[in-house]
Amino acid sequence: MNRTVIAMIFASILALYLTVLNVKHPLIGMDVVEKKGAVVVNDLYEFGWAKKHGIHIYDQVLKIDGKPPLSHFTVQKYKTIEQAKAITIQRGNQIQTLVIDYLAHGTEQWLYYIILPTCFFLFAVRLSIFLLRLRPDSSSATVLIYLLLSTGLCYISASLSAKHAPFGRQIFSGVFFMLPPLFLHFVYNYFEKEKKIWFAKKIVFSLYGFNVVMFIISLMSIPFRSISETEVLLTAFFINMVIILALLGKGFVDLKKDEQQHTVKGLLLAISLSTIPFLFFYSLPMLVMKKWILPAELTVSFLFALPIVFFYLMATDQLFQLPFSIERLKYLGLFALFPSFFMMIVYNQWIHRSSKWAELVVLFSIVYIIVLAAFYIKEWLDRKWRAKLRMQKHFYEESLYRISEQLKKQRTVEGAMYCLEKELQEILDVEKIEVIQSINEPLSFEYNEEHWANIVQKINGAPLSIGRVTEHRSLFVVFIGSFRQTPLWLVGKKKRPLSFRTEQKDWLSTIVYYTSMTIENMLKVEELLKELDSLKEKEHSILFTRLMFQWSERERKKLAIDLHDTLLQDLILLKKKVENLRIQYMGTEDMQKRLSDMEEEILDVIDVTREICHELRPPFLSQMGLKQAISQLIDRFHLRTNIKVKWNVHIQAKLGEEQELAIYRIIQELLNNAVKHSQASTLQLVLDTQDEAVQLRYVDDGVGIEMEKLNDHHGNLGLFGIKERVQGLGGTCQIASSYGSGLEITITIPL
Repeated sequence: MNRTVIAMIFASILALYLTVLNVKHPLIGMDVVEKKGAVVVNDLYEFGWAKKHGIHIYDQVLKIDGKPPLSHFTVQKYKTIEQAKAITIQRGNQIQTLVIDYLAHGTEQWLYYIILPTCFFLFAVRLSIFLLRLRPDSSSATVLIYLLLSTGLCYISASLSAKHAPFGRQIFSGVFFMLPPLFLHFVYNYFEKEKKIWFAKKIVFSLYGFNVVMFIISLMSIPFRSISETEVLLTAFFINMVIILALLGKGFVDLKKDEQQHTVKGLLLAISLSTIPFLFFYSLPMLVMKKWILPAELTVSFLFALPIVFFYLMATDQLFQLPFSIERLKYLGLFALFPSFFMMIVYNQWIHRSSKWAELVVLFSIVYIIVLAAFYIKEWLDRKWRAKLRMQKHFYEESLYRISEQLKKQRTVEGAMYCLEKELQEILDVEKIEVIQSINEPLSFEYNEEHWANIVQKINGAPLSIGRVTEHRSLFVVFIGSFRQTPLWLVGKKKRPLSFRTEQKDWLSTIVYYTSMTIENMLKVEELLKELDSLKEKEHSILFTRLMFQWSERERKKLAIDLHDTLLQDLILLKKKVENLRIQYMGTEDMQKRLSDMEEEILDVIDVTREICHELRPPFLSQMGLKQAISQLIDRFHLRTNIKVKWNVHIQAKLGEEQELAIYRIIQELLNNAVKHSQASTLQLVLDTQDEAVQLRYVDDGVGIEMEKLNDHHGNLGLFGIKERVQGLGGTCQIASSYGSGLEITITIPL
């Protein structure tokens, strides 16, 4: 059996045992001090059993489990009362014995010590199984699984450590010291495989060694009491976090302009969100002031950020290229906001009122995670049971919409087939699905050969038709299509030998047809791109030559129209004025005035000619840079219009020539659009760099545009042309407007 699987089984058994211990022993939360031979309550913990059951500071403890309090091991070692079943208290002349059992857990204890740690561990196990199935041979994935399991065990055992349970305390200390080097080990393995490592492996081993030493010191601190065990743990935690954050920060700087910088940014986010609240609101205040700002129970709950961020990185292909989509998570995450907020308000108003913002944020986060998990469980149950129930029409409609949206995003045949197989498994009650290239080849799963022979006979006796469903007993086959002389067949095995209903066959045929068209279009685009590449390599390609001449003629036509409408008309008018001047008799003063007017008109013609030259190729762009070219463009815009332009250009990164020209042309077109159509009095232009991309924001106060007319370009560049230019550079163009309310455009182009 795989070592990772053994580790998961062992961790699960250990987590179950620790959870049982947690349920068995509530947190009592009583610090005591010895005064003149008597044991007196010195402090009460906010979430402890003692404070909830009326015990006061300065109450005298007479017995613990029927024995003198000084004989109890937690009183001897830690000056606190934990792991007890009964406590006898004296207050004044009143003596009472209080019994502590598993029913004594308060609401906070059930939430912070049992429910949240258990949910975290289950989440970590589920993510580990997901990684193990899809990356079984990856060393970095294996270390990440160990990290997730160790973090889950650390969270569960932390509750027992607070209760001073000996076994739980030892597990917590051992696992706690291993988490930072495990995290750094994972970072090293992952980036070493990507050949982007920026620190030596000896740093990882050094961190392992440091934490082993600190673990030994923490064990020695209990019998010798030279320093507090808590101080050792918190000091080690602080040093580890400084080292890890410094190394990740160095990686973020060293991998600038590299696509892996996004992964480093995600890892920084994961470690920061999960540990910084504990570091700044509990760890450092305890080391410096001996008093926390927020209790550990609240700050430790931010550990959920660790697997959540890892999950997000994997879902967005920033960490391990896995066939997974996060679109459903975004939808359900948005849908879970309102019920989470509503339940947080109800809890805060009628169950436990809190005025601390940090507690409310943690409470909302916990409720949000629970609601989101409930939505996922509901969807999983729908997929599991809907095939056994009478399928309703809207299920099929939802499925068709879902797969069509997923197919639009695919760029490979493998991706399209994965979407098809996934949708079939979610909707139909099938056991196995595979794609084959010939119905005469054997299947990879167990099947009845007689049933398969019956299906092959039916197929051979009928013409091929895309989406045609052929079934017999538990087997079914659907023809997907023939691509590059290679046929593709979808073969499946049902869990029960029942025939598909009519609506199921129609649905199956439809989604297979969708997939077939998607694959066919992919291959055509691929062939077109290869053809264009081959045309570029051929010196005398007729088609490529025709394409180039057509493009050239289109640009010449545009230039001819511009010259005809501007320069040519002005020059004809000047010629007529010169002819009139020649045949008319006038005095010197009149002639001087006429010549002066003509000189002004000639200057105007020169300005128009210069403007056309600027539009054909702006000289400032190559000579003085993008900012100066935009400045000249806006200055000329102010000369010919009354529209006020507020602009700001702040670009630190070096842009390529193609990007600079594209941005210049986009601004040029936006200004032309403002003159022709906007009727605006003021517009704003902001150009800056954000997150490895250039962002251009345009806002005007004009009449706006109806969004349904956006693509109605009628041969002009317009807003449609701007979108096409931006998409050609791999960017995005977001346009927001309605008629009468101005226009706002946000353009993002990756560096």
